[in-house]
Amino acid sequence: MMKSFILAVSLLSQTVLASDRISDFQWKNRLLIIPESTQSLNDQLARENTGLDERDLKVFILSGPGASKHPTGKELAAEFTKRLSPDPKEPKIFLIGKDGRTTLSWKSTEFSFKKLYASIDAMPMRQREMREAP
Repeated sequence: MMKSFILAVSLLSQTVLASDRISDFQWKNRLLIIPESTQSLNDQLARENTGLDERDLKVFILSGPGASKHPTGKELAAEFTKRLSPDPKEPKIFLIGKDGRTTLSWKSTEFSFKKLYASIDAMPMRQREMREAP
């Protein structure tokens, strides 16, 4: 009985993830969209859990190594692609703010977590979050 319940919850969680829309994250999370990942970027992501969590960041990798660790449902991936119109000739990493707007983007070759965190930490909403943190 307990095993079937756990399996059902697991399947339900996967279904919810697959049907997420960008608007489902509004006012809860910032979204980091990585159109195509590299092993180097995946290694960096593995070390950045604390910084990502502190800033309410969800990471979505659309293709390349690491896409399975940060799964994106087909509908959500299509919405990201339609909204962001990534240029395959000049890959960029995108940040969507908690307000649902595309806030920033970086060329993949110029992206760093230090730049990401500095940009987020300078935002008024993040400033308020840091002041109100316990």
